Amino acid sequence: MKRSVAVLGLGKFGSSVARGLMRGGAEVLAVDKNEEHIREIAEEVTCAVCADISDKEAMYSIGLEEMDAVVISTAEHLDASVMALMLVKEIGVPYILAKADGSLKGEILKKVGADEIVYPEEEMGVRIANNLLGGSMTDLFDLSADTSIVKIPVRKEWNGKSLAEINFREKYRLNVIAVEGDGGVDGAPNPMTPLKSGDSLVLIGRKKYLEKLR
Repeated sequence: MKRSVAVLGLGKFGSSVARGLMRGGAEVLAVDKNEEHIREIAEEVTCAVCADISDKEAMYSIGLEEMDAVVISTAEHLDASVMALMLVKEIGVPYILAKADGSLKGEILKKVGADEIVYPEEEMGVRIANNLLGGSMTDLFDLSADTSIVKIPVRKEWNGKSLAEINFREKYRLNVIAVEGDGGVDGAPNPMTPLKSGDSLVLIGRKKYLEKLR
């Protein structure tokens, strides 16, 4: 059964989330009071509605009660985010994720009732810093607050050794979920095949162990 998600606010972040949800197979209701934003995304989502998310009558008329989750992405306007959050809670949506552009705003939204707060600009800054400090290790994405997936080139000490010989799980407490080489990405790598210089490994694990590997 498809999940249904409403995205309230179609700035760069909200539009990106809406399109990503559609690619992932969800049914997406996109909402913004800017008609141009609605026109730009109308053909890429299940339904696009021009409405003021801080207006109670409008919020009750667009079908939010049928949503499995709502994303509130109007971080730059705290008053609108708070009002929308209160209305969504009142309507009874089971899960609410809100964007914030600072820890104070995040705390306010959390206290009003958001189930999860995201800080896109802050998280992107941390990711860029990690990539720079980690040399060639690339953060792909976070699975949770303490678990990530990264990509790292085969190091000199791993060259010519198999995954079984290196034993990432025991030595680094990380799991190799794919190997990228000349032939593309192998999502089920043979643990006995020697790694080559130029290959890259996709690793999954706790962030504290990934930091040690950096």
